[in-house]
Amino acid sequence: MNPYHPQEFFDLSNSPAASELFKDITYVWEGVAALPSFIERIIEPKILGEVEEGAWVEPGKVQMEPGSRVERGAVVRGPTIIGRNTVVRSKAYIRGHVMVGENCTIGHGVEIRQILVLNNSQIAHTNLVTTCLIGNRVLVAYLAGLLNYRLDGKPICVKINRGEEKQEFPTELIHLGACVGDDSKIGAMTILQPGTVVGQRCIIYPQISVSGYVPNDSIVKLKSQPVEVIPRNQSLK
Repeated sequence: MNPYHPQEFFDLSNSPAASELFKDITYVWEGVAALPSFIERIIEPKILGEVEEGAWVEPGKVQMEPGSRVERGAVVRGPTIIGRNTVVRSKAYIRGHVMVGENCTIGHGVEIRQILVLNNSQIAHTNLVTTCLIGNRVLVAYLAGLLNYRLDGKPICVKINRGEEKQEFPTELIHLGACVGDDSKIGAMTILQPGTVVGQRCIIYPQISVSGYVPNDSIVKLKSQPVEVIPRNQSLK
């Protein structure tokens, strides 16, 4: 069994398009490179949702399904697919090669490019998320950093550390963000380093840096909290 197959991270039963994307993919992170050409092939540009006055949606390059909404001040470039009842908040910037599922929220001030977001997920306000795969019912909280580029410019290698098992998977990709499995929560101001792979039902606490592989049902937090809490009257002495 391949523990890094897309089906080990995502329930695709209610996402037929995403299921097609992953049909011939061996490792989940390979979906990032496959996403642009896949979206270009399947997109059916149409506006069946609401575009508020003051929003801009690139003509002929965006597919908006019924119940979706792009709020005033948002910019949506194509090719982009926005699922049913998904909201793109004010001042969000969608840069293209994006596929967002149903009942999702792309928050205020969020910038996204070349990502897949499955159903019922939220990317909270003021986030930059590019070249990533986001599962169902995922929360990416405020100011989380899903990084996708090494400072030395070298191709990104996915590193897996499962107890005594250590593996490296070279990708030849200069830009590769995170893969986040279903029902996982990424805390505010947390950093996911390039090529991080997070399993299902994980909780990653705020304000920490994470890299490599996080197995299903994990909680990631600091070992100690260097904060002292004292009564207010004592602090005035």
